[in-house]
Amino acid sequence: MKKSIFFLIFQLLIMQINAQTGIYAASAIPDSLKKNANVVIRDQYIKFVLKDINTAKYTEHTVYTILNEKGKRFLNFDEFSSKFRVLDDAEIKVYDAFGVKQNTYSKKEMTSLNYGDGLVPEGKLTYFNVNAPTYPFTIEINYTIKYSGILSLPGYIIQPTGMSVQHSVFDVETPADLGIRYKLVNTTNKPVLAHDANKELYHWEVKSLVAIKSEPHSGSAFEFEPAIFLGPNKFKLDDYDGDMTSWKNFGIWINDLYKKTGSLSNEKKLFYQTLVKDAVTAEQKARILYNYMQNNMRYVSIQLGIGGLRPFPASFVDEKKYGDCKALSNYLKSALDAVGIKSNVVIIQGGMTPRNVLEDFPANYFNHVILCIPDMGDTTWLECTSNTLPFAELGPFTENRKAMMVTENGGVLVNTPKSSYLKNTEVFLTNIEVDDAYGAKVATSYTSTGEARNNLLMDFHLMKDDGKREYIINDIGWKQADRIHMITSGKAENPYSIMFKMEYDKIYSFKSGNKYFLEPRLHPVFREEIPETENRIRDYYFTCPFQTTDTTIYKFPPGYSPEFLPKSKIIIQPFAQYTADYSWDAANQSIKSVAFLQIKEQIIKAADYQKLLDFKNQVLADLNEKIVMKKD
Repeated sequence: MKKSIFFLIFQLLIMQINAQTGIYAASAIPDSLKKNANVVIRDQYIKFVLKDINTAKYTEHTVYTILNEKGKRFLNFDEFSSKFRVLDDAEIKVYDAFGVKQNTYSKKEMTSLNYGDGLVPEGKLTYFNVNAPTYPFTIEINYTIKYSGILSLPGYIIQPTGMSVQHSVFDVETPADLGIRYKLVNTTNKPVLAHDANKELYHWEVKSLVAIKSEPHSGSAFEFEPAIFLGPNKFKLDDYDGDMTSWKNFGIWINDLYKKTGSLSNEKKLFYQTLVKDAVTAEQKARILYNYMQNNMRYVSIQLGIGGLRPFPASFVDEKKYGDCKALSNYLKSALDAVGIKSNVVIIQGGMTPRNVLEDFPANYFNHVILCIPDMGDTTWLECTSNTLPFAELGPFTENRKAMMVTENGGVLVNTPKSSYLKNTEVFLTNIEVDDAYGAKVATSYTSTGEARNNLLMDFHLMKDDGKREYIINDIGWKQADRIHMITSGKAENPYSIMFKMEYDKIYSFKSGNKYFLEPRLHPVFREEIPETENRIRDYYFTCPFQTTDTTIYKFPPGYSPEFLPKSKIIIQPFAQYTADYSWDAANQSIKSVAFLQIKEQIIKAADYQKLLDFKNQVLADLNEKIVMKKD
């Protein structure tokens, strides 16, 4: 009898333990899938049903186990809705480490906000943030999106970086007479294709994929993450039918959207003609109109019109004095037309790490619009959303990538200019007057062009004095001063300059007896993060190529002389160069330190990564050297 009672109690205990351990228990994840992973996709089923040229439905069920803090972004759910794409339903379930469900949240409990800078309430953002008290932590996300107008088809990112996959399925259903196109990217996983009545069915499935190891500065994830891209053959938005089987046809559709949006009144055309009446060349006229736009129009982010692609009319921008990228580009195009200069809008993907545009797979990769003047000597590229970029300059946001130029005859793939280290420059000139107590008064001029200038204008230029001082110390890495005063140039000036006046109670880093150890320069010339690793898999991406020159002159009182000066150095790689020179002028009691750094290429091949590491280490070794002064 006692044995029977004991057995019954034992069985009840086992049942209770099983009840407290669900199917999504973190302990059930194989060790192989935890290696290098921040997140594990436990189970995923995605289905996209293209019902006709204008209608579709997307459903997703995904269960994520977040293993650590680095994967916390997957605790956030956010989806945009618009006239053509509506979040129909959403639900989030939360599980603890044992796979036991803790909470369920419906769409009604999520937050929805209008977007469009409050100017155009055409769309909504629905979002919800799940709080993870500890890791591991599991969430199940289920949602449905309905399409009523289709330009882009949702793709399938099989495996983001830092994520492993236990099981994932992607199904696509389409009418046979409409069809779709697909492109395998960084994968050889072809679909299982089936036919059902008048439908085509595509099925992708993956299991037990170990995590892709993260490597900093690897460029766009689309360069290495496995994915399936989908593209329509025929598509329709509102009453605008299109064909995306070629870049030419896609460009014809964009061109149709822009028709009747370039209208300016005869009075306005005369205004722009008068504005450029003293200009002799087409370049001079274009420069005047570009500068006029920069000084009189402002950029706002508005997703209005056909899928965010059809611009406001040029007359709207002229009257309201604002517009988004496509509206401002279209406005400048219309102003140029008025003075007899032909230009073309260019549809491009803007971003510091752009998605790759596949030449053999026409699709809507794009999120931005710029302008191009192709017939003005050399091709001129214009970023119309910036009120600080110089005429005919782009920047890392749109440089060095493929884009689609919209011509009268349709779309044409083009390459935007490649970034040059000769245009992205920083020049420091510093004079340091050292007194008998080794305090110092410092005067520095800092000038910049290209990306360094643009960053200063976007951040530094608009800051209050306290913010500027913090920026100099934290972002530029300048040696902390006891007192500092700055004068900056105007935002339109190129190069942009900052004049520093600083005082240091103690200019030396440390001393030993009568020896004083000084930094050869007051800021780190080379500030790039280049991690130490022996087996780099992917190419390394700098934000842009650049060059920096630093000249620092120390002036000492009589009776001081150098105990040690670093030796001059020349470090050269095909993609980079560094030189440093140090000299003592006894007659003037001064030391001159000159450092010159060039990063000539934006992309360093993985095969050359060890050369890059060696270059970095040699440069840092020199930058860490000290000048040693003694008092006679």
